Amino acid sequence: MEIPFVVNARKDTGLFNSKVAIWLFLASEVTLFGGLFSGYLFLRLYADYPWPERTLPVLPGLINTAILIASSMTVVFAWAALKMRNWRSFQINMAITLLCAAAFMVLKSIEYKAKFAHQAVRLESADHPVLDFAILEGHLHKAEIGEDGKLHHAQKDDKGNYSDEAFYANKIIFEADEFVFPLSRHAYGGFVDTIIEQAQSQVVPVTGALKSFFDSVEKNKSKLGKKELKQFEAAQKKGSILSSNLKNLLEEIKESKISEVSDELMALSEYPITLAEDFKLYEIDEDGKRKELEKKNIPAGESLSKSVIAYAEKYFLKAKSEDAQLRTHYLKSAFAKRREAGDDRDGWQIAQSPEFLELQAENAKQIKKRSYSAPGTITFKAEKPLTLHLDPGYVITKDAKQLTLRDDTTIKGTMGDSSMFLAVDGIDFRFTAQRAEEKGIAPEAAITKSWVLKQPELKKIWDSHQEWLRAHTEMLDAKSDKKGLKGEDRYVPTDNEKYRVNWDQIVAYQNYDHKGIYDRAKATINNEASEKCLEKPGWIAGFAGPNHKKMSFPEVTIPRENIGFESTFTPKWNTYYAIYFTITGLHGLHVIGGMIVLGYYLFFGRKMYESNPEWLANRVEVGGLFWHFVDLVWIFLFPILYLM
Repeated sequence: MEIPFVVNARKDTGLFNSKVAIWLFLASEVTLFGGLFSGYLFLRLYADYPWPERTLPVLPGLINTAILIASSMTVVFAWAALKMRNWRSFQINMAITLLCAAAFMVLKSIEYKAKFAHQAVRLESADHPVLDFAILEGHLHKAEIGEDGKLHHAQKDDKGNYSDEAFYANKIIFEADEFVFPLSRHAYGGFVDTIIEQAQSQVVPVTGALKSFFDSVEKNKSKLGKKELKQFEAAQKKGSILSSNLKNLLEEIKESKISEVSDELMALSEYPITLAEDFKLYEIDEDGKRKELEKKNIPAGESLSKSVIAYAEKYFLKAKSEDAQLRTHYLKSAFAKRREAGDDRDGWQIAQSPEFLELQAENAKQIKKRSYSAPGTITFKAEKPLTLHLDPGYVITKDAKQLTLRDDTTIKGTMGDSSMFLAVDGIDFRFTAQRAEEKGIAPEAAITKSWVLKQPELKKIWDSHQEWLRAHTEMLDAKSDKKGLKGEDRYVPTDNEKYRVNWDQIVAYQNYDHKGIYDRAKATINNEASEKCLEKPGWIAGFAGPNHKKMSFPEVTIPRENIGFESTFTPKWNTYYAIYFTITGLHGLHVIGGMIVLGYYLFFGRKMYESNPEWLANRVEVGGLFWHFVDLVWIFLFPILYLM
């Protein structure tokens, strides 16, 4: 049976089936994006923190707008070519449409990559915890732990590469000597893996007995495998080797019988983290008493491994289940006894009665005798402190001697130097000003006490910004006077201009001494200096944001105790970026979906075209309608996210 109006349109409406379907689909899409845009406006209008304004680079968004508009034109040209039965013209225009879509996604990926690499830090001050809340933006630098135990900037070698020990200086470094893992399946995370992996990644210096051993192997190193030879030569050059690499190397040497490998040397490759005390397991015997299962106990000294944790966890869950059933049994028996005694009150009334509580007290003694009493944690100790590098997002609470991780793992030891090395490309005091006003404090007074202004280079930039702000305020006053504006109608600097220094301003302030822009004594502006002040990098120089490879930015070392919250510019940072990634990500998926459909018509539509050109023209028209909708969504997205 042939379905009508698949190719030919109805005479009364001029529509064919797929065109009706696409309009219904687009109606649902309007509802979806309309809800997202409405949500964005609501959250922005009622935000309880300074909403980011014009933080996205305009040029990529502007180019993408032009690209999508151009692609909407070429998809129409492709449809028109089919109507005129010009296959070659259709191919050219559809190919241009797909290239435009690909270019759009490339620009979005560049923009996304910049966001994932851009760091933001909200500061806290021990002296003024309520008032600081200043925000620094920038890029992280790599660091290494020196012999003094402190962080130092990592240096590149002759080839421009960092060493294996280098890491981005945004880690919590902790000298751990005790690990307490929770035995709960819903809480158990991947931190056992992290700890084991980092234990195997410790650096072993090639000194003493190990150096003598390496010297003896030097004569026979040609017998090593390629991988082990590479590890051996790298260890010789650096004077150190990862413990996991050392283990592989020693096993290779042992198998090839190049030299004797002593147990003392093998011990260097093993990081000793062992069970602190016996993990005892019990069962209930026939007499209803708890009995220790000595053969199934985990003895003290057992090495940390996932299998040991899994074994203890399995018993813990079984014991919890048995204990829950035991408590339920005695609870039911207590209610049954009260019913037998003729107590016909409601259950909640019985549960509060002295007689029931007395029964429960007796039952508690029996439960204690018969309970498995499974320990909820298992504790391991390191024979020597293990240096852990943890992502700050893993840590819920921290102090100088203990960390609590997201899965409730507790790590005890000593906090190492966990400072952050940041090249600053943005200073934002808007949150500080907002909180100060809420407390009835002048924003300027709160800002002067911030940790930020205790850093000489940042204070110099802020002072330059104040000079510019005075000049800018004078310019606005002159403009207001010229137009005869009074009161609230006069032009005044925005909060962005008063309390925020953008990356392009930082570059300008570093390149020019701004003292003297504003003459306090004469209350006049040095116009030449003021113009110099505005010599900032253009859109192309900061295409996707501040370019730290080509531009210079002040560097600061932020102590861990001054970091209140930190994140890259991702949904974790604030609501704005959560919405930005949600809407633009969803729009990007629509672009990819449109590329797949239009690409199918280009590469596999020949057969349809030869069968009935009008059939393919109808399909391209439907695909073009969807593509126009994708373009229209972006036309709304661009001003809302990029320009407002």
